Amino acid sequence: MRCSRHLVQAHIFLESIVANFRLLSAAVRDGAGVGAALRMPDGAGGEEAFIWPELVPVLKADAYGHGHIEAARALAGAGARAFASGCAGEAADLRAGLEEGGGCAPRPPILALLGIQSREDMELCAPRGVIPVLGDFTQLKMLENFRFGGGPAAVAVKCNTGMSRLGFNEEDLPDLCAALRALPGVRPVLALSHLHSADTEGGLEAARAQAVVFARMLRGLRAEYPDTAASLANSAGTMFAAELTRVIGPHVCRPGLALYGADPFHGTASPVRGAALAPAMAVSAPLLSERVLPAGAGLGYGHTFRAGRPVRVGIIAAGYADGFSRGLSGRGEVCIAGARAPVLGRVSMQMSAVDLSALPRGLEKPERAWLLGGPWARSVKVEELAAAWGSIPYEVMCLLGRNERVYE
Repeated sequence: MRCSRHLVQAHIFLESIVANFRLLSAAVRDGAGVGAALRMPDGAGGEEAFIWPELVPVLKADAYGHGHIEAARALAGAGARAFASGCAGEAADLRAGLEEGGGCAPRPPILALLGIQSREDMELCAPRGVIPVLGDFTQLKMLENFRFGGGPAAVAVKCNTGMSRLGFNEEDLPDLCAALRALPGVRPVLALSHLHSADTEGGLEAARAQAVVFARMLRGLRAEYPDTAASLANSAGTMFAAELTRVIGPHVCRPGLALYGADPFHGTASPVRGAALAPAMAVSAPLLSERVLPAGAGLGYGHTFRAGRPVRVGIIAAGYADGFSRGLSGRGEVCIAGARAPVLGRVSMQMSAVDLSALPRGLEKPERAWLLGGPWARSVKVEELAAAWGSIPYEVMCLLGRNERVYE
């Protein structure tokens, strides 16, 4: 018997994630090139050769709400050979989840993009083939006198090329190399940076400017560590990887948003770049009840909606506690039986009211409303939902993906 505890469901399409991965892989295969060689633990006490792939899927924040372990297993089956996660704990959980699922051969490295915040984080990373991203001297200081077993531990170096959140600045390079030389238990294997405006109008030029800075920093690091691989492109950058290759050479792309079917160029002059991406999430909720609201009657908290005529109203079991933002009050739409149903009044904690006027008369009461995606031609796209919300697709997926997931 099905429990009604989880009324809102996030329907996840792993085949879409795989299809997007293959699409992006094909797009960069001749554009990005490959990274340098790396030797990683093989899980049996030895090491085996590994070449960085062109594409490293980003699975941080539980794969943007899609489930990082499930997504990683599907991607590994499609040929993904490395992954990027969030914090060290999330990366360690991902490693355990991959190995519980039968493991991958060779054992794929996993980047911990948020690096280490304590020596305990390093203890999570070192034996599991997790590569922490180091972005400041405090993190390097944590590694002094750390006892690494089985040879030097692989780390990645974050370079600040303009995002100015995390990472070493270009002028830090001499001190950085000196600090790394003083840590014989540490081996830099990857240098990475992050594009700040690649998905905007003029994004390619902004990305090129960052790539120029990154190329100079790469040269400085490779003077000390010649086998250091490079990684710069995010989802938008992946779609013009060839242009970045001309500046920095072969590199590793780290797509996130595009893997899950959202077009990073939506709303710009270049939407065709992401037109073939397949959405990987749909979200539905039960339709609890229907009523006719008489003319002049108010609805919901504060009566922010008042009927100017009799209105057929549906109450759906989704509200801000389920990630359906209060910012959608009087602005959002859902899709029910193929018709758009505007949100009426305020979104409540676990309920929202919608206008059913567009539904055909005599239609048997539909079971579910689709907050995002679904089987209908008029389903709400993630970019539409984000715009009504006053947000971005990243937040929409991360929050709605916290509901019960159904893998389809």
